[in-house]
Amino acid sequence: MLTTLIISFSFWDALNILWSVALIYTIKFYLTYFTRENPLPGPLPLPVVGNLLQLATAGDTSRWALQCQAKYGDMWEVYVGSIKYIWVARADLTDKIMDASKTSNYFIRTPPNSGIAMLGISSSGLAFNEDKDKWFFNRKIVVQAISSTKFIKQITEWIQHEFIEMEGYIMELGFDEKAFNCASWVQRLVTDTIFVASMNKYACTLASLYNSHNPPKRAPYTRKTVEESDNFVHAMRTYFSSLDYFLFMPEFVRTKIPFGRRQTKMYMDNLHWLREVLTQIIKEKREEVKNEQSELRPDLLTLMVTANTPRDVTQNIKTTVEEPLTTEEIGNCFIDLLVAGIDTTANLICYILYYVIKNPEVKKRLQHELDTIYGADPTRPITYEDLNKLVYIEAVIKETSRILPATALNIRTAERDDTIGGYPIKGGQQIILSFAGIQNHPKHWPNPEQFNPDRFLEPNVSKIERHSLPMFGGGLRMCPGKHMAMTEMKVVIAMVFRKYDPELATADTEMKFKRAMVNHCAELMLKFKPRTKTVH
Repeated sequence: MLTTLIISFSFWDALNILWSVALIYTIKFYLTYFTRENPLPGPLPLPVVGNLLQLATAGDTSRWALQCQAKYGDMWEVYVGSIKYIWVARADLTDKIMDASKTSNYFIRTPPNSGIAMLGISSSGLAFNEDKDKWFFNRKIVVQAISSTKFIKQITEWIQHEFIEMEGYIMELGFDEKAFNCASWVQRLVTDTIFVASMNKYACTLASLYNSHNPPKRAPYTRKTVEESDNFVHAMRTYFSSLDYFLFMPEFVRTKIPFGRRQTKMYMDNLHWLREVLTQIIKEKREEVKNEQSELRPDLLTLMVTANTPRDVTQNIKTTVEEPLTTEEIGNCFIDLLVAGIDTTANLICYILYYVIKNPEVKKRLQHELDTIYGADPTRPITYEDLNKLVYIEAVIKETSRILPATALNIRTAERDDTIGGYPIKGGQQIILSFAGIQNHPKHWPNPEQFNPDRFLEPNVSKIERHSLPMFGGGLRMCPGKHMAMTEMKVVIAMVFRKYDPELATADTEMKFKRAMVNHCAELMLKFKPRTKTVH
């Protein structure tokens, strides 16, 4: 009887069963959706994939978020698969999320996430670490290392040293007359600076880029050194790209679908190689600390290697963690620092260059400020004391970040039930802050589409609404490297515009960039024309 039934079971019978199952699932899905508790407006999700197809069709997370905000208001919901995300795009709605107290309800970025767990960063490092004791300890060490006056003075010197090297390469290649992709050079400028600052090692990525142009006289580094540098930079970028994938791609796709399995393996192999390289660097630093008899140099890697050891140079940071940091913990902190410290800063420098060039009056005022400080000498070293004098440059940096944020969005998770804007939030609910929506909101910024650095000068600056410029995030997870990043940007912009009148390749040249969690500048074609006269 059973054999006869199976034999008589046709292809069309199977198709009818599948169709019936799909229909029942779809009906159940939409019954659940339309009767959900505390609904917010938002785009209609599809069964299984949620709003992923709409997002993929838009191809631009930040722009799609702005479109949703215009259609649904300052709070809306989006589904990735079956997971609901609440988007927030107005400053006053972020007060609780930006709470910086240790009792904040929004310390965690994401609830238990199989993708983040696969990367091994859910209880390690900084960015996605949910272990508060470990996170506080790691953060205190990082902040102490990169926010001290001594360190900022060193960064001021290091970034100038790397800029002068870059400047030499650019002039040697004739980029005062020929257009070149400034984005590639700035990316490597910041990379080399961060490497020196964090572990006292030279990455030579600028030299690698210079050599790729086949100059008559190559930079004096071995082919092996240059290849190792290129491989490391590529690995860092690949890891950065993988974060979106592991955060939002459903586990089923990552682990069961052939394409997903291949992508997952590629990303995991890359991370394994990256960690092996960092493990070797940390091992060498441990040996250096062991053999060094004189006072240790307090760079970030030394601070982390010596923490809670007899040679501790962290000035006895108070914490509940008593054991030395493991190599894995240090490595994950470094990956977070390199990822966060390189791409965002480099991208924002490119955006600043573009907006200043596109606004001649802004450039004129900026160069006047520089001429007032440095006079007729465009080569005088920029000192730590000069940084606070660069008031207009800082206003330009902030206005650029407002109009085109390097970080487009930020994720937080409510640990306990709460309310935001009168809307009930359940514990475990993920919330996405749309920085582009907040920083271009007409409630906070009159004529938000206009590039106007005067917003950040007195008397206007005192009128800025709290949390309306989350340039470095906010709350407990405020960017620990904000002082370092601001220093790098001020110095680079000052060194460019006091000596050069950079031009776009053509009058209609536009930046090419990809919007995602971080807005990445892929191309900015410029010429570095020397200034012919001082602006007064």
